[in-house]
Amino acid sequence: MNQDAALEYCKIEIESVLNWGPSAQWENQEFEELSHAIFKKTGVNLSHTTLKRVWGKVKYDNRPSISTLDALVNFLDYSSWSAFKRAKENVKSATSKSIISSDMVRSRRFALSLVLVILVSFGSWYIITSNITTSPQLGENLKFEAKYSSFGLPNTVIFSFDASGLSAEECVIQQSWDRTKRIPVTTDQKKATSVYYYPGYFRSKFVADEIVLKEADVYIETQGWQATINTEPLPVYLSDKDLIKTNHLRLSENGLKHLGRHYKPVSFHYYKREENILGSDFEFETAIRYAMANRVSACKYAKVVLHFSEGVFLIPLVIPGCVGEANLIVMDNFISGKSNDLSAFGVSLQDWQKINVSATDNRLSIDLAGQPIYTASFKMDPGHLVGISYQFDGAGEIDYLRLSNGNTTWEFDESYYEVEESATTGSLSSQSK
Repeated sequence: MNQDAALEYCKIEIESVLNWGPSAQWENQEFEELSHAIFKKTGVNLSHTTLKRVWGKVKYDNRPSISTLDALVNFLDYSSWSAFKRAKENVKSATSKSIISSDMVRSRRFALSLVLVILVSFGSWYIITSNITTSPQLGENLKFEAKYSSFGLPNTVIFSFDASGLSAEECVIQQSWDRTKRIPVTTDQKKATSVYYYPGYFRSKFVADEIVLKEADVYIETQGWQATINTEPLPVYLSDKDLIKTNHLRLSENGLKHLGRHYKPVSFHYYKREENILGSDFEFETAIRYAMANRVSACKYAKVVLHFSEGVFLIPLVIPGCVGEANLIVMDNFISGKSNDLSAFGVSLQDWQKINVSATDNRLSIDLAGQPIYTASFKMDPGHLVGISYQFDGAGEIDYLRLSNGNTTWEFDESYYEVEESATTGSLSSQSK
C-alpha cells in the first residue's frame, strides 16, 4: 500500500474516532481541538496548520514528515507509521490493492470504518505520555531553562538553552500548550526571549521537528485581581479604577467605556500559588452572571477556570442554542460539545448562576443551582492550586467564590476585595480594608 492510500485510511479512522462529522465541514476550531487532543495523548505538538495541510485544507505540495505521520497513528494507538501501514496491508479487499482517491474513500466511509475498527486490534497499543517524545535520545543532552525578567504584565521570559548537539531541521520554543505562541530558534543560539501578555502557570517547551524535547515552567502571578480585555494580538490591561471590587467583582463605568470600544471578551485573573489546596480533593463554589453581552457575538458564553500546577478544570456556561460549541476540560479529559451532550451547561447568563464543583477519587462533579448536572473522570494528578480565572463574552460579574479542601480556604465574597494569607489560621481568606 502506498503512502497516499495509507494516509487516507489514517484520516478516516481519526474522523471516525472523533465523530465530529465530515471533515469537509471542519473549520479552524476543529483542527485546533484536534491538535490539542493529539498533544494530550501523545506529547507531540502538531500545529493546526500542519493538520489542515494533511487534510487538504491548505495547499501544500510536500508530503507529511514521518514524525507527523507517527504522531497521527500514535493518536490511534499504533506504535509507528510503518506498523499502521502493515496493519492496513492485511485488509483483504479490492480497495486495499489500489490507490484510493480521497473522494472514493469518503464515499465508502461507513463500510471502511467497520473494517478499520477491527484492524485496530492488530496494532500495538503503545501510548506515549505527555512528558516523553517519540525520539527521547534527541533531547538527552539538551539544556533548557526559563527565567522571568520582572513581576507583573507584560512579562519577558528569558530562555537559556544549549542545543548544540541536536540535529533537527526546525527548532522552536513554545510558550505553553498553544501552538500559535512559538518563536523560532537555532541550535547555535544560547538565549531567546518571549513576551507573555497574560498571567498564569505555563509549561514552556523546546520543540524540534514537532517533537517536545524539554519543558520548563513559567509562573506569572498577579498582584490581586487583574482584568484584561482580550483583544488581539495584545490584550488591554484594566487598572484599579476600571474595576469595582466591593459587593461584586465587576467593571466600573470607566471599564465599561474601555470595553465599549473593543467588543471583546473580558477576563478576571487571580494567580497566587497555594500548595495546600490540591486538585485531587477540593470543593469550589461561585456565582456569576452577565453585566453586558458582547454585541457582535452570536454565541454568548462564560468560563470558569481552576488552574492547578499540572492542568486545568474549565467549566463552560453558554446560552442554550450554543451548547454544541462548548468545551469542558477535566485535566486530561477534553470533552467537546460536538461529540458529547453538554446541554446542561446551556443557561440564561443574564441571571445569577450558582456553580459548585468538587473533586475526589479522580472524579469531578459539577452542580448548577444546587442540582447535579455533570460528572467526569480524570487520570492525571492535578497538582496544587496556582490560580483562578473567569472569562465572559462581554462584561461579567462575580458575586463570590470559595475554594476549600476542608483545612485551607481561599475566598472572595461581596463584602471584601483583598485576598491575603491569614496569620492566625494559616489559610487563605478574604480580608477587608
